Amino acid sequence: MSAALARVLWRVRYLLSFIAVAGALAFVPVVGRVTIDNDLTSWFSPDDPIYQQYERFRDEFGGTRTLIVAVRAPSKARLLSEEGFAFIDRVSGGIARVEMVERVNSLSTATIVDALPATADDDGGIEVRPLIDDVASKGAAAAGERALDDELLRGDLISADGTVTAIIVSFDETRIDEVRAGVIDAIHGIVDPALPDGFEAFYNGSLEISETYNRITVENQTKFTPPILLLTMAVVYLMFRSWRKTLLTLGAIGVSVLWTIGLYITLGLSFNVLASMIVPLVIVLAIADDVHIIQHFDHALRDGATPEQAFKTTITNMTAPIFGASATTALGMLSLATSSVVAVRAFGIGAAIGVMVDFAISLVLVPTVLVWMRAERTAPPQELWFMGPLRRVAAFSTHNAKAIMLVAAGLAVLAMAGVTRLEVDTNHIAFFSKNHPLGKSAAVIDQQLGGVYGFQIMLEGPPGSMQQPDTLRRIDALADRIEAFPEVRKVTSLADYVKRINRELEGGGAEASRIPDQADRIAQELFVFTLADEGRHELERVVSSDASASQVSIKLQAMSSDILWTYVYDVERYAAEAFAGTGITPTVTGSGKLFAQLDHYLVTSQITSFATAFVTVFAVIFLVFRSWRYGMLAIVPNLFPVLAVFGVMGWLGISLNIATVMVASVALGVVDDDTIHFISRFRRERKAGAAIATAIERATIYEGRAALTTAIINSAGFAVLMLSEYRPSAWFGGLLALTMIVAFLAEVFILPATIVLLSRFFRTRERPLAAATVQA
Repeated sequence: MSAALARVLWRVRYLLSFIAVAGALAFVPVVGRVTIDNDLTSWFSPDDPIYQQYERFRDEFGGTRTLIVAVRAPSKARLLSEEGFAFIDRVSGGIARVEMVERVNSLSTATIVDALPATADDDGGIEVRPLIDDVASKGAAAAGERALDDELLRGDLISADGTVTAIIVSFDETRIDEVRAGVIDAIHGIVDPALPDGFEAFYNGSLEISETYNRITVENQTKFTPPILLLTMAVVYLMFRSWRKTLLTLGAIGVSVLWTIGLYITLGLSFNVLASMIVPLVIVLAIADDVHIIQHFDHALRDGATPEQAFKTTITNMTAPIFGASATTALGMLSLATSSVVAVRAFGIGAAIGVMVDFAISLVLVPTVLVWMRAERTAPPQELWFMGPLRRVAAFSTHNAKAIMLVAAGLAVLAMAGVTRLEVDTNHIAFFSKNHPLGKSAAVIDQQLGGVYGFQIMLEGPPGSMQQPDTLRRIDALADRIEAFPEVRKVTSLADYVKRINRELEGGGAEASRIPDQADRIAQELFVFTLADEGRHELERVVSSDASASQVSIKLQAMSSDILWTYVYDVERYAAEAFAGTGITPTVTGSGKLFAQLDHYLVTSQITSFATAFVTVFAVIFLVFRSWRYGMLAIVPNLFPVLAVFGVMGWLGISLNIATVMVASVALGVVDDDTIHFISRFRRERKAGAAIATAIERATIYEGRAALTTAIINSAGFAVLMLSEYRPSAWFGGLLALTMIVAFLAEVFILPATIVLLSRFFRTRERPLAAATVQA
């Protein structure tokens, strides 16, 4: 079948090559329209129940994806001065006028409550007014002390020591992601130039994190793709000492990348921080196919074949192993499509497309161009460098099979011990260094304000139920229970507003900060609070107009997603206990819940995608070899690198996170390439009459040489990603570089040792030939 395909491809090689190049050029404008999207919908499906809960909460109380601007002054006196308040008021007003901004919460917009004295004609009441008004009437220092004395403001909008204040910006979340970068730049343009001398501004929050991810996505493309290409081409030239083959490899890679990205965009898939790694992945994977084809074509020419014969021989011998390797790699990537996380699914689909596109282009374009090139009759340097050492490696593997397998077993046990140490941790702040803007801002906000992370409890019941004393006391008790968590910085609920209003009405003493016993009094107090526009706007984000729903806001510092998941689970349990039998339904939601759920999805997707990859990859290997024995032979050398990489992750403390969670499926799809080429060559030599030792030697020398070449090239390429400031990208690159090295070692040591030890199983226990001439 491969020989027939070779004849067909020879006849239509020019047409197919033209289609490959023309199609790539046609995709250039499409590639220029890449949409970068790291918002929540790029991770969650709109049909996800957890995401739908968040949408329901957002429709009632507004979204929780905010931009936090923390402003730090040199001293309390500087911040709580007329200059400081004027700055806060000016920038708050400017930010409020920015497109998509729905609300600005700051000391300029914060309200305070004062009791009105009773008169002969009036029983008094309360006055709700902006805190900023007190600056003019009572002085900045008095206004500042009033803010510090208010429990709703202290720890949220102003730090306890009075040196840091927060400006919290809420947006129209249905449209903000379309213009997020411009909006954040506009806010920077308002705040940064207006900062008084000695003041500093720090930016964080879910919107800033999403935008940072967008910048990382662009950086992964623009900063790392060129050095990966340059390093790859340098190593290709070093190995072949041919600028023609180097340019051919570069051109084939370029065509493959354009087709991959073009098809990815055409399918409607958006780019995110995970998808940004598709291009480096395609580049380094494309090298493997091209090196095998170039190496086989050169051997044929040096053995006296004409260019046409070399073309057909290469296609005949390379189609099955390259297709098998590409198909299994693509299936390994495509297994990620079973993930519950939208971005992981998109990455898997895009990577699978890239692998199969490269297979087609490598099989047609590369040998077609090689036919045009001037034949190089001298052996490339890598052949001279590697053949002798690899011959000795083959002899060692053949004669020390038991020792090799014992060492491999010991390493496997050590790796499994490392696997038990693996932890799940998707901490979007810890993924960057402490000197990164996100790290610096998180340190300020977590230590002195309400914290970067947060989630909410939405309480739903009959109309008026949120104004019942029993309900409010349950809310207050639940808040106290939650505040006991070490990382929780602030819990705010309707009960806090009721206690605040009641305290002012009863003289302002601490003992008056309580929930009244009468529901009608609570309703009256809240009604009076909403008579002022400022009070109404503030309270509508806490309780619904008919008092059938309210929210509890929980703010906490940046932490491990594993801890956050535990907190969310505990709060769900506490809330269920608090409102059992009351007719009120609690629902934990918000951005923190979404991030915790995302992490849970990533772990479960790792299990399901790896299981899917395992079954499909080895199913294809069985089909490629049409032998269950050779299919079984491929399992050990393919699983060992995956196990080794996970073991290294465990021992080095590298967590399973947004990027490394994909390493197993990607690694399984990558490492099988070398195994398939080795076993294919081994079988071909055996069918030609070679003994086991001779067949192993020839497979090690020729396929091992190509594997070593691609391992060097690909490891160097992947290692470039280790320079990324975004740690998951760096870990992803480093781990895959390690995978390529371990995969090569497994091919030339573990695989031959397995063949020798199981020779009876393969019915190949013939006496090795005394001497053998190595042939291409």
